[in-house]
Amino acid sequence: MERGKYGFEDPVRRLLFTLAGTSGVRGLQSAVIGPRIFMGPRALNTLVGMGKTICRNNRVLIITDKIVKPNAEKVKEIFSNAGYHVEMWDEVQPEPPVENIFAGVEAVKNSDASLIIAIGGGSVIDATKVIWLLYERPDVDFRKLSPVDSLGLRKKALFAAIPTTAGTGSEATSAAVITEGGHKMSLSHPEFVPDFAILDPNFTVSLPPNLTLWTGVDALAHAVGAYLSGWANEYTDAYALQAIKLIFKFLPRVVADGRDLEARQKMLIAANLAGLAFSNAAPGIDHALGHTLGKKFGLHHGLCVGAFLPYVFEFYAKHLTKTDELAKALGFGKGEEFLNSLVEFYKKLGFSFKFSDYPQVSEEAFKQALPELVSWALIDPVSILSPIPVTPKDYEEIFVASLYGTLKGGVR
Repeated sequence: MERGKYGFEDPVRRLLFTLAGTSGVRGLQSAVIGPRIFMGPRALNTLVGMGKTICRNNRVLIITDKIVKPNAEKVKEIFSNAGYHVEMWDEVQPEPPVENIFAGVEAVKNSDASLIIAIGGGSVIDATKVIWLLYERPDVDFRKLSPVDSLGLRKKALFAAIPTTAGTGSEATSAAVITEGGHKMSLSHPEFVPDFAILDPNFTVSLPPNLTLWTGVDALAHAVGAYLSGWANEYTDAYALQAIKLIFKFLPRVVADGRDLEARQKMLIAANLAGLAFSNAAPGIDHALGHTLGKKFGLHHGLCVGAFLPYVFEFYAKHLTKTDELAKALGFGKGEEFLNSLVEFYKKLGFSFKFSDYPQVSEEAFKQALPELVSWALIDPVSILSPIPVTPKDYEEIFVASLYGTLKGGVR
């Protein structure tokens, strides 16, 4: 794939997009975009009640996957009992390939839905964003999607998202990650932000401990990356800090006891806050690294992003004074103290950020893949948003450090 694919092929546009994220420009003109958020065990009822007054018809399409389908059936029953005509498409695949997206587009076209509801984790919600885009705008080439061009969505359908994990924050973000040709494709557009986010802890109680952990550290990476982003502002800083505090307090509880509804609700809020933070600022380069390594070795997205966070924070700390500001805002003296606390937090959770601890990543296979990993990380759109320029050597050193678990000088 050529550098700059997926909406950044025009070097002038790419430069303008980078300039738009500078603190001076953002201080003069910026926006904070998010969904309407309904929280709690009866949050869905609010959407059911208002749907008939804001949608062009009473036709609803639920998009989900086979694993989450039992939850989706409950939502279908609630809407059906309220007089809606409800259909369901439950074929979303993990890290959805473009072929899966096109199949979803056919389903939504046949439904004539005026309300599309995504029920699932990040893969389901991300897939639904692209399916919805092509339902509204079949003329758009999503591979060349530019976040600065108007799309004019919402003429056919509104979009609601019900997360079943507390990690991606996709119910609050302008981002979508899908797969093409064996590699992850990151798309972003302000109009991708759902109209409604339903944060009901009952949809997350069945999530097993490992996925609860991995999605939780994904949210933590979102929040830290957003705070350190060059696109950050006062709103995103507030979202990010509150998300970090909630995750440090409630993630250990919910990993230990998945039936803890208070902890589940707090983690949903934390993931949503983190999603609002990075969607209105930018994620850290741990996402460029995680997208690449995760797809190459078949590791969970949240696991990868969370594992890269300590190395990326250490890398940032060598260049950004804001790492110290983050530490102080959280009650630490300097960035190094926050990093030490993060490492201890991971140990408490039993989470390894050393990739050689995972059987999928052998040292030999990693070394063979390293040039490809660096190349793909460099062209990930997240790299464009980095608060500091990142070189191939930087990415190589971070990748190698993450294989061996080397901090305190392993990343220079």
